[in-house]
Amino acid sequence: MRWSITETLVSPTTKTAFALARNTPGLMIIFWYKGNYFLRPDNILYTYQEHLTVDGKECDFDIIHTLPFFPCVWQTLRKGCRCPGNENISLRTCDHQKNCAFDICPYGIK
Repeated sequence: MRWSITETLVSPTTKTAFALARNTPGLMIIFWYKGNYFLRPDNILYTYQEHLTVDGKECDFDIIHTLPFFPCVWQTLRKGCRCPGNENISLRTCDHQKNCAFDICPYGIK
């Protein structure tokens, strides 16, 4: 299936990420995933049985769970994922690095 990524969140305490994806105007789901690749808005994710590609290239990540999109669920995830990059991807420094489980910031913040 073809999924257009519209929003993303990372969770620095669990070292996982969430992506809001749209298949058709009426079908949206949330991917909860972990790996060395982070989805970005406007990425196109293709799911084929056990294979995943992003923008036509195989990527190294595993989907932990999928769930239907409900605005209240997405807002709960947003509140629980306390990463400054989720709110402002143009940040240059991060005050939360000592509490972050990621070795490299998914947003490229130093």
